[in-house]
Amino acid sequence: MNQPLINDALAMLRLQFQPLAHYQYPTRHLALSLLLLGVVAAAGAPAGMGEPLNVILFFTAYVTLETLLYGRFMQWWLRRATGAGVPSLTGTIVAASAIQLLDPLSSWLPDDVARVASMTIGMIGLWLLVSALAFGSGLTKLRILLGTLLFAPVALALSVVLMNGATGLGLVTMPEELQRALQQAEQQAEQQADSRPAAAGNVQAP
Repeated sequence: MNQPLINDALAMLRLQFQPLAHYQYPTRHLALSLLLLGVVAAAGAPAGMGEPLNVILFFTAYVTLETLLYGRFMQWWLRRATGAGVPSLTGTIVAASAIQLLDPLSSWLPDDVARVASMTIGMIGLWLLVSALAFGSGLTKLRILLGTLLFAPVALALSVVLMNGATGLGLVTMPEELQRALQQAEQQAEQQADSRPAAAGNVQAP
């Protein structure tokens, strides 16, 4: 992370935001920042996911792709709302996400407190990002939040696709909690699919 990016991240924590064109940084600095965020995400991963290097590569790929896709989506969302050109949002997203680098410190706390602290850090990062995009675009925070919520299914689909790909290649092992969640989702989908023919058969013709 270069000095301007660090200064901008600290300024965001003080609720000092700039126009979106201000948050433009060299590609190598953005790449290094995304790598650091990937390492932090890997540090909080469940135990037993695989070799540390593979886990770091997986989370770095996820963080990078999610950031780029979210940035492109929000560019379209802001352009659609304002009708004006929107600069790259990658720097804005990275600067607002820098608070995630504090997340490993929560591991020093008791488990229950650590989960609350980690969730709080995540919520602060989201709030800073929404505030920065709202300030830079002139739109309301509610409209920015709505765009973020619309992107959430894309982020979920990305995580599932990457996880399936990484487990298929033997790079990482899917966490048990995620396995159970996917199995429950598949069972619910099968139950819904089975119930539809039965419901159709019970419909009587007029």
